[in-house]
Amino acid sequence: MKDNNRGEKFLDINGAKLPDIRWKLCFYGFEDIFLIACFYKNNYAKENVLKLDQYLNESPYEYQDENFAVIVASGDIVIDAGAWIGDFSAYACAKGAKVYAFEPVQENFCWLEKTAGLNKDTAGKIYPVKKGLGSVDAQMEISLDEKNSGAHSLILKDQATLKEMIEVITLDKFVEENNIQQIDFIKADIEGAERELLRGAANVLKKFAPKLAICTYHLPDDPQVLEEIIKNANPRYQVVHLRHKLLAAVP
Repeated sequence: MKDNNRGEKFLDINGAKLPDIRWKLCFYGFEDIFLIACFYKNNYAKENVLKLDQYLNESPYEYQDENFAVIVASGDIVIDAGAWIGDFSAYACAKGAKVYAFEPVQENFCWLEKTAGLNKDTAGKIYPVKKGLGSVDAQMEISLDEKNSGAHSLILKDQATLKEMIEVITLDKFVEENNIQQIDFIKADIEGAERELLRGAANVLKKFAPKLAICTYHLPDDPQVLEEIIKNANPRYQVVHLRHKLLAAVP
């Protein structure tokens, strides 16, 4: 735990700075993002990832084998879909990436903006975007999980009583509107809406072939459906399935 020049406490994990959210950590861990970075010196070799994948609640977001690498590199343009407070964004930023961090829910977005501010002097940069990513451009109602601020969902509504209206945009449109010339990496953990994100990113997948790290545990058929959408957009992709994530790249 450290203090900035305004006396605010923050977490510093291998150069990735996060607001003091220890009160939230009973519902969330950073192991899928920071464990290999901290204890394996950013070595995402296949044997390390597969070993840890047996024990972690969530699979790692990066992976490397003899065929391809799904690794955030310095200079990468990264899409963080479902940024929450910006934990993955801060990690990628510390590695020198430029991150467009999408978080549509107001409370989470406020934390994300704090994270962006804490990391403004690091190698990369975080651009918070108060929107969700999907297959259409629309105003939608998102269900809020009162116990876990990282589990708000457009798809998994269950018995949710709290809701919020959010703006949703396709990644293809966002890239076009902002004249973005390259997308190198997409991370997505959006509580069952991953397939909608990919459907709305068909042009990005075809044109830029970004590395992909997509959660696959929210819906039973996610592994099969998400791989099919990816390969329909760009058949050159190779895909590796972990217990809870899909990792894909064009060699």
